[in-house]
Amino acid sequence: MFFVDRMLGRLARKLRLLGFDTLYLAQASEEQILQLCKQSNRTLITRDRALHMRALKNGLSSHLIRSDNWKEQLVELSSRFDLSNTERLKRCSLCNAQLIPISIDEIRHRVPLYVQNTQSEFFVCPVCDRIYWAGSHVQHAIEEFRRLGI
Repeated sequence: MFFVDRMLGRLARKLRLLGFDTLYLAQASEEQILQLCKQSNRTLITRDRALHMRALKNGLSSHLIRSDNWKEQLVELSSRFDLSNTERLKRCSLCNAQLIPISIDEIRHRVPLYVQNTQSEFFVCPVCDRIYWAGSHVQHAIEEFRRLGI
């Protein structure tokens, strides 16, 4: 479980696509971030050296990211954490909720006809109501993760 600070929003979405429970609150104060990490036993991922040091001084798990490129960030994280998760594409990339399978009959009016004809598995986010399916964008993401060694 991770908490990604406000400088790393894109990384948070990628970790969620990989299936990791990843909190990201763009407006959270440093104090709130540290408190949430402590309460939920999350590892802080940050580019902020001072925040990283505060986390460590408070006995929290924290990793300081050096790169500002999301691909390099993922590679850097994979050298410290095992990012080979079998639950890929099971979390909402926007809000982090676990996705729930849903039948095409329930969402037919919300999905393009081409997608209805080419996909058989659909998921819905119970929090933000976004619909997911494993289209070509998912294959591209998986291929990118593979190229990065993740």
